[in-house]
Amino acid sequence: MASYIVNDEDVKNFLKLPSMNDQEGIGFAYATDETVLKRLIPQPLKLIAPIVCGYVVHMGKPTFSRPYLEQSMFALVSYKDKMMGAYPLNLLLDGPGAESAVIAGREGAGIPKKIADKIELYRNDNSATAKVMRHGKVLLDVSWQKGALNDPSIMQQFAGQLSLGKEAEMNSFFYTYDLTQHEDGANTFDNVELVTTQLRSLADQVEPGNLSIKLGETDDDPFSELKVLKPLGATWFHLEKSTMFNTIKLEKADAEAVIPKLLTARYDRCFFNPKAVDYTI
Repeated sequence: MASYIVNDEDVKNFLKLPSMNDQEGIGFAYATDETVLKRLIPQPLKLIAPIVCGYVVHMGKPTFSRPYLEQSMFALVSYKDKMMGAYPLNLLLDGPGAESAVIAGREGAGIPKKIADKIELYRNDNSATAKVMRHGKVLLDVSWQKGALNDPSIMQQFAGQLSLGKEAEMNSFFYTYDLTQHEDGANTFDNVELVTTQLRSLADQVEPGNLSIKLGETDDDPFSELKVLKPLGATWFHLEKSTMFNTIKLEKADAEAVIPKLLTARYDRCFFNPKAVDYTI
């Protein structure tokens, strides 16, 4: 019989070695406005290149939820010129496991995740398309055509991550925080901290190709702020396994400087303004 009380073993195994195994879909990269991208990245992280990377994938065998579809866009950054990795700007999810995956990522690791209206991912032999929709609008429309990359030099950025049959490690940077309500009802963000989560992945399929991409936006999802200046390329890839195996606390952060750059990717405007409501049910 089910119970609201779990045993000690379940407590020990809570989100232990969260893995996104059997991950397959389109990865892409494009050049964007360097000034805009720098402005979106909280210090002390530093932008490595004016490039937005992203993916739309099917998570076939996650260890913390049922299968789901996930979209992400991120920048390549460095921490104190020593540690390099990804700084996610947005993640949207759809499918049977989406709710659990949002909770696991946002509450468990500080990852900027929200639920999409719908994510579509189709492959037909040597081509593939993906669309991400939210609040009735298309936010991301990408297509991959197997063959030559738009800019072959982009593979230098990802050679280590996409080496077939060889485990690769990558850092992702997030900010965690506590929310504290006070006597007047207002909330403050306390204990803001920069962390990096270390990810170990194994790719067993990588097919380079040409990228076509269009961006849209809603009031809650300003994807087009990350405007496309030049498509660089796309790949169809499959990760046999991908595991978040360690999280390192790097340093405390200034809430006033950091929090304004975190909220939009995690929460809709109704969290700030009760009149910002969509009445479509």
